[in-house]
Amino acid sequence: MSKIDDQRLIRSLHEGRSEEFSEVVRSHYQAIFRFLVHLSRDIHRAEDLVQETFGTAWERIASFQGRSSMETWLHRIAYTKFIDGLRTKQRATKFLESMLASESSGTDPFQLVLADDEARNLYRALDELNPANRTLLVLHYLQGLSYREIALVLNEPNGTIKWRMAEALKCLRPLVGREVSDHATRRTS
Repeated sequence: MSKIDDQRLIRSLHEGRSEEFSEVVRSHYQAIFRFLVHLSRDIHRAEDLVQETFGTAWERIASFQGRSSMETWLHRIAYTKFIDGLRTKQRATKFLESMLASESSGTDPFQLVLADDEARNLYRALDELNPANRTLLVLHYLQGLSYREIALVLNEPNGTIKWRMAEALKCLRPLVGREVSDHATRRTS
């Protein structure tokens, strides 16, 4: 697609002709898919990332100014999706490795029981939160989603997610502190 075609298409999309977005997908799908296959080395993962890429492009089409070509803009979104996915995967891998290492390393049984007790206390505290706050914390800390991914999942602006996350943590802190102090009181009595 030429720069002139891109400009015409963007103008149509900005004017509210959403059916024109299918032209964007048709014109750029194969290039974005090939790019993501090369990056991920996994056809199924690439398919998922392509869907995420075009979903994000659709959500952000109003902010596209045309300073770069549509193809460049889509490649940038695709690359960001790929990197976000890698970070999430790395966080999950590190967590699993640390869990497996602690289970198999012959760690002091008291430390394992204490860690398990702390996890139970955290889950109890999460249960006391309202569902909206609990959802945010679970998506970020237990599922490993970035703020940007949570914003997409919940269909809210990224800035709102950051603010709501800070509020959720503010609500969680006293509950976790109370759980810890309740636990300490029970142990000393």
